[in-house]
Amino acid sequence: MGRERSYQKIPIVDTAMRCGLVLNSKTLRRKEVEAACPFCGDHGPGKYHLSLNTDSDQYRCVLCGAHGNSVTLYARLKNLSNYEAYMELAKGGNVYPIPQQPESQYTEPQPRPLAERHAVYSDMLALLSLSEKHLENLSGRGLSAERINYNMYRSMPETEQGRRLLASLLRRQGHDLEGIPGFRTYYGDWTIAGPNGFLIPVRDKDGMIQGLKIRLDDENNKKYRWLSSRNMPHGTRSYSWIHVTGNAQSKRAYITEGPLKGDVASFLSDDALFVCLGGVGAIGNLKQVLMELGVTEVIEAMDMDKMVNPQVRRAVHNIRREVSTIPRIQYRTRIWNPAYKGIDDYYQSLAAAM
Repeated sequence: MGRERSYQKIPIVDTAMRCGLVLNSKTLRRKEVEAACPFCGDHGPGKYHLSLNTDSDQYRCVLCGAHGNSVTLYARLKNLSNYEAYMELAKGGNVYPIPQQPESQYTEPQPRPLAERHAVYSDMLALLSLSEKHLENLSGRGLSAERINYNMYRSMPETEQGRRLLASLLRRQGHDLEGIPGFRTYYGDWTIAGPNGFLIPVRDKDGMIQGLKIRLDDENNKKYRWLSSRNMPHGTRSYSWIHVTGNAQSKRAYITEGPLKGDVASFLSDDALFVCLGGVGAIGNLKQVLMELGVTEVIEAMDMDKMVNPQVRRAVHNIRREVSTIPRIQYRTRIWNPAYKGIDDYYQSLAAAM
């Protein structure tokens, strides 16, 4: 019988340094040392997605999935066989090249066409339900049970098992999840990313679902977030799409911030047409949306903190300037009792007083 070849331990961090990898100095004393991935470029300087395990001397990139051990890392980067790489590493030596941040070879994936996103999201929402706490939240805003059901608000699956099951069911229905914001892979399995909360469909003038926003259960940082899987394996970014709700045939459109706010305000004002920005400054497609709707009058109905908040005041100024470039259109500003911050809050107070 032949004798097995025994290899000495080749420290992964030492190997990474000999390969010129950029290491995160803050992690050098940890079991898992972070480094910039030389294979996918880590999306730019200062990113550390390559994990170096100092116990097993294994590496793995959480973005591109590259993995192996000290020998295979050296072999791949130096274009050597594993045996040649081992022999060079075994010689030792303390001369390391100057670390260079790898150039990214990564091209950020763009969302799939609207029709494909709408198909996936529609089937996804049909598979989900709305929890009691989320139903109570929506009812408390003044929405009827019929409108809540019609708008297709749904609760995010709260367990990883539930999220993987959702992705699996959609794939069984024939959907390709590549390029759909919110979906990603985790060690080869498709799942959906995002915090817990309820989903708000963001639609265009024809009712097509462009994307989804999440109303977060945890409000410590912010209340709303786009469903996105940006910078995740096989993930896709979301854009700040403009939501259209209410009577799309109306010649008068109200502009406010937030799809849920617009849904509520529209419902409480006999389905008035609302054009809802994803953020106070997200007006990139505003002119195009208004022109496609064919409106002749625009009423700005941003939150009443525009009276004291410089950021909102600047946003209102930019909205007015953008709308003014549309020929033959009237522009007005809606003012209400500042005790009610949003137009939805104000309409809800009027409904309660009746």
